[in-house]
Amino acid sequence: MRIVVVTSCTGEKSVSAPKQLTMEDFRKGASHLQKREAELSALAAPAEALYSGQQHIRLMRGVSEFRSWGANAAATLDLWILSAGYGLVPSNQILAPYEATFSGMSKAEVALWSAQLKIREHTARVLREPATAAMLLLGDSYLDALDLNSIDELGATTLVLCSRKSAQKLRRRPNLRPVPLDTSDTKRFGAGLVALKGELGARLLSAMASNPALVGDLADPAFDVLAVLESATKQTTTKRRHTPKANPNVDRVVSLPATWVEQRARRKLKYFIPEWDDLVDPDYDFQLDVHSGGSSDWSNEVFAHQIYSVPQYDGILISKVVAEKNRRKKARVNGLGVHRYVRVPRAFPMMGDCGAFGYILDRIPPYSTAEMLEYYSRLDFDFGVSIDHLIVKATMPQKEERFRITIDNAEAFIREHEKLGLGWVPVGAAQGWDPSSYAKAAQSLAKMGYRYIALGGLVRTPTPEVIRTIQAARDAVPDSVEFHVFGLARLAAVRDFVRLGVRSVDSASYLRRAWMGTTGNYIALDGQRYGAIRIPRVGSSFRAKRIIASGKVTLAKLTRLETECLAAVRNLDRGTGNIKSALDLVHEYDCLIDADRPDNRAVLRRTLEVAPWKSCPCSICRDYGVEVAIFRGNNRNRRRGFHNTFVFDSLLERALAGDASVRLLDAAEESEADPQLNLTYSS
Repeated sequence: MRIVVVTSCTGEKSVSAPKQLTMEDFRKGASHLQKREAELSALAAPAEALYSGQQHIRLMRGVSEFRSWGANAAATLDLWILSAGYGLVPSNQILAPYEATFSGMSKAEVALWSAQLKIREHTARVLREPATAAMLLLGDSYLDALDLNSIDELGATTLVLCSRKSAQKLRRRPNLRPVPLDTSDTKRFGAGLVALKGELGARLLSAMASNPALVGDLADPAFDVLAVLESATKQTTTKRRHTPKANPNVDRVVSLPATWVEQRARRKLKYFIPEWDDLVDPDYDFQLDVHSGGSSDWSNEVFAHQIYSVPQYDGILISKVVAEKNRRKKARVNGLGVHRYVRVPRAFPMMGDCGAFGYILDRIPPYSTAEMLEYYSRLDFDFGVSIDHLIVKATMPQKEERFRITIDNAEAFIREHEKLGLGWVPVGAAQGWDPSSYAKAAQSLAKMGYRYIALGGLVRTPTPEVIRTIQAARDAVPDSVEFHVFGLARLAAVRDFVRLGVRSVDSASYLRRAWMGTTGNYIALDGQRYGAIRIPRVGSSFRAKRIIASGKVTLAKLTRLETECLAAVRNLDRGTGNIKSALDLVHEYDCLIDADRPDNRAVLRRTLEVAPWKSCPCSICRDYGVEVAIFRGNNRNRRRGFHNTFVFDSLLERALAGDASVRLLDAAEESEADPQLNLTYSS
């Protein structure tokens, strides 16, 4: 998924200077502008960090949420800002503080200056690139500046959030969808006219992150974007009115049996799972679909290792950008320390990194070495990774600069670590773009004194190339140096990993598969994959609400079908009922809610006939039965993810013991072209 967003600059800036750039500076040409920019270089900032107007601030909340989700789901967001001084700029372009706006210019002046900045040409190039969807958040004068009516080719369904006046002027095309706004929408969405487009853009990005299927609906002319966002707003508002009820029984530190500790100590390859707020309500009412605490919160939910008798992984990886994703979580993590936050004893390994996916488009990482050293020490991490900067397809033009930034940060990191005499293990981050560059990075890190090196940026790399890369790094460093590989836990390659000195890996792909795709959501201990049974809740499905509002089906009929589907599936699990009737019911319900979904009855028949949860020894399958196979909300989907992690841990143990059949059982893991199988993007 690739989303393109074009928003406007704002008059308010996060930095200011008495001699900031003015329109006069821009009009004097490139050489004069470069000289003035040099004078202001100390105050320059990435475009997305420069603006502090309400539209931009609100939009960036949604951008941050989408990026956090997208880093784990192979989704990207291209953010562009239309500046009256610089023209159309990518969000990571470094800009000097300035004061310039199209507002107040005559149409002739706007057209003349827009031509000077080549705004139309640049915007046309951005919008004709293939994408999943595009969104323009522009005022009247900024729309005039880019002259959207003259841009014929659009590479995706393009939403234009604008005034009714501008919407009426837009030339109609198949891919263009105006979303007209007026003062009545300010009350509707709780944002003034200045902030409204940013607020709606943020809500739409947030909705895409929580329900990726929404993107497919944007192309439907009958799809009422504002109605869907208003519905989401009401649900969010309702949730906020209810303070989550804390459950005193969940906030307990798990124990680690001696047998588990000994067994894990012998393991040749350690498996870390990334922490991504994957918790569930231990007392969830599956019959009524009611949360025991009113709504979800850390204080009333548990982690996977609190459900099973022992943890199903060797350690946990926490990225700083995830630990500080919102104010409440940041306060809890900083107040408790990482071990206590995830409710594990001090002996349980915790690894920390920056979370480079969170600032992938920034010119430089937002953290300093001193900050990260203090962070790892204060929160009591066992392993701390130096500050890196991802080198992936989107950032290849800056590969040399990012390579050097990562190496320089690692050098400062280990030097200060040694000077301070810190007790935790420093891990040197290595980024590259081919085996030789990774080898060069590893060699440099080893010479600095690192004995533990983390290889990042390999998530989307085919397994043979990953092995060649690790081999190159292995050949470049002494035998005493060990490796961690970010985001990869491919069972077919673990024996090669161990042979090449990989000590640990991290991945949440098995967890995420529980709710990604349609055919492999539940993984059995024999390696077989089964599709989950989709029975969405009428009350929380935006698709259901849309078809009810359209009059195509009544609420009563949809609710009746939902109830009948659940009853039929549960009856089959109890040994009664007819499988064909159950499948037909589920299919009818699915087609009503999503008419475009392919017929999945053959996949679901296999799931219901085999009923793999009945033979699974894990406590989730024993306690919840068929509920774990129903695709319906976080409390089922995440439990299914916990089960998949349990299975992965078992398969990993078999693979490490030399069971060659695991390679065949996990052949789907070789399908690296499928982005849904590459869901963790940590480094």
